Amino acid sequence: MTNDHDASPTDSQTARLRIEGMTCAGCAGSVERALAAIDGVTNARVNLATETATVERQPGRVTHADLIRAVQAAGYDADTFRETAAASSGLAQTQDAKLQQHRQTFVHAIGLTLPILAIHWLAPVLRGSNHGSEIWSVGLEALLCSMLVFSAAGAPILVGGFQALLRRAPNMDLLVALGVSVAYVASLAALVMARPDDTHFHAIALILSFISLGRYLEMRAKREASGAVAALARRMPVTAQLVTPDGIRETRADSIQPGDQIRVAQDTVIPVDGTVVEGEASVDESAVTGESLPVRRAVGDEVQAGCVVHDGLLTISATRVGTESAVGRILRAVEEAQGGKTQMQRIADRVAGVFVPIVVVLALITLIGTALGTEHGWSVAMIRAVAVLVIACPCAMGLATPTAVLVATGTAALDGILVRDAAALEAAGGIREVLIDKTGTLTLGSPAVTTITVAPEQDRAATENDVLRLAASAEQLAQHPLARALVAAAEAKNLTLSKPESFTNHPGRGVETTIDQATVHVGSARFLRDLGIAVPVETDQDGGPASSTQVYVASGGTFAGQVDLVDQLRPDARDAIDQLRRLGVGVGMLTGDNESAANRVAAEVGITDIGAALTPEQKLAEVTRRKSAGDRVAFVGDGINDAPALAAADVGMTFATATDVATETADVTFLHERLCGIADAIRLARRAVRIIKQNLFWAFFYNAVAIPLAATGRISPGIAAAAMMMSSISVVLNSLRLRRRLSH
Repeated sequence: MTNDHDASPTDSQTARLRIEGMTCAGCAGSVERALAAIDGVTNARVNLATETATVERQPGRVTHADLIRAVQAAGYDADTFRETAAASSGLAQTQDAKLQQHRQTFVHAIGLTLPILAIHWLAPVLRGSNHGSEIWSVGLEALLCSMLVFSAAGAPILVGGFQALLRRAPNMDLLVALGVSVAYVASLAALVMARPDDTHFHAIALILSFISLGRYLEMRAKREASGAVAALARRMPVTAQLVTPDGIRETRADSIQPGDQIRVAQDTVIPVDGTVVEGEASVDESAVTGESLPVRRAVGDEVQAGCVVHDGLLTISATRVGTESAVGRILRAVEEAQGGKTQMQRIADRVAGVFVPIVVVLALITLIGTALGTEHGWSVAMIRAVAVLVIACPCAMGLATPTAVLVATGTAALDGILVRDAAALEAAGGIREVLIDKTGTLTLGSPAVTTITVAPEQDRAATENDVLRLAASAEQLAQHPLARALVAAAEAKNLTLSKPESFTNHPGRGVETTIDQATVHVGSARFLRDLGIAVPVETDQDGGPASSTQVYVASGGTFAGQVDLVDQLRPDARDAIDQLRRLGVGVGMLTGDNESAANRVAAEVGITDIGAALTPEQKLAEVTRRKSAGDRVAFVGDGINDAPALAAADVGMTFATATDVATETADVTFLHERLCGIADAIRLARRAVRIIKQNLFWAFFYNAVAIPLAATGRISPGIAAAAMMMSSISVVLNSLRLRRRLSH
């Protein structure tokens, strides 16, 4: 996979639409072409399973109204997509309404089909001995069939199919419309010519009934596929208790602004992300992070929207609301992922684009070949051609990938794993090597200062705090965990920090600042030595803390001292590495930290492939080298210095608590702090890719076998309709196997 994170956000804008009326991959292709043809649209992607379109457009040139008009001109309906929890809940309600509509249509169709079949099967009994007495029963079949053809079960298909023909955008409706129309007109003609044995009204009824049943079952399965994430949206409260100077009053949850204080009672869902300012409670975070056990939250702790307060009462200050909250980010990430396409889907789309015309040609060949090349005649030829049209199923190809992606990304999100797009999911399924950063990734990223060593020529008692104050002052503007630890240690000692007069960050190496008119450098020993600053040989740390890291401080070009920090390993680090190995994935560590600290952490977690004291450029070069050797590489990191490697890897992974640059660059983001999520993501991706391949194989195999059987008369039109229905449904049901939650 090639990541494309370099485009400036000002180069294009992304718009999303809800699309109504699509029934197969041909429909999705028609909408996609209509949107892509708009001047100013740089890219358009349409997802059949989620019924959405994602459009990249040049700013100021294309409006939402332009996009909607293009979709309507192509024969479909569109509406603006709103990325909110309420919108996702509204989508679920829309799907419920469609499900009810499909159910009613099927009931109507079966209510007319059963009498038609009864008359057809009982015709020999109902017919009298007089000539022409059999016409009345066939005429009754024709009347009931006409009611069915022009009902909600038949009319939308006929209208949609022939509209697609006029727009030269063939789709599944066109195949069914042609099959039903040919059989209906031919049967009426046979009835007028008093040839009841050449009528096929019962076949038409079976076709429309099976299609109605198939669309009902397909919508039901798709509703289940997206139901998990929709349930997360529905659980968000509509109202919240707002704390005001005059007391507590109820307000709409979507009206809360950052800084507002919200009171959250026991057994109540937290409406926004925020910081606890009063109270203490046990909070169930399983809906957001996938963690099953409640955690204790008190004053100063962060809480997330969608979590449930147990046995306590909290007052929180809102920090992120709406689409920026935890639930909002989950819903947005899932929707964006579901709107993308895998490489396998692009191949299937190209096949589906020419599938309908090929089937129409095969039906004509069947019609003419059977009528002229056999003794069966035009009646049998017509029914075989109808069977060919009806049994062909481009829907299965269109649903094979997006349905699996829909279920997989939804399942991952509910376990705290956000996948950027479908291509990232596909790439994660092929990962064979994972490279992991150390600080903040293998370790907790919250190191603490242990010892401070002053330069030998300095007076230790007088200058130890000076070394810490100097280092913390220089690192105030840095985001690295070591920088935060230095500042925290200085504040704990009530040291007064100076404001840097200038600041230059050298990612992976250190910082350069001007403090009190003196140039201060803080970073690795190599960083200072490269600047020509003499640094004593590092103290031998054997037997010291497992994650001991040294930070070196220089002022005015002279070495001032050394600060030792200790960072703890993540509790599940060893288990995470073991899980990856059991999956057959190689594990390596790339870190900017010194070799001594890197070796100790690697030994504790069982990693032998180590790269230490690396700059961001060297990390990038190592990832690129391994990819060039043919490996499918994932990189896991959390800092600004990890961004180049995250972007270059086949799949970049990070945590939601990482720097903004890392989260914007990564393909997979973990909402929880569990390293085992890496193995979970790869395991789910492999399952998804396997099911996508199964779906595509079944879709192609089904059509390759079913069409010849129909053409040779071995399958009747009614059975053909049932087979076509089962083909689409089997793809969706197979994808639903991905709903099984990940193990922790």
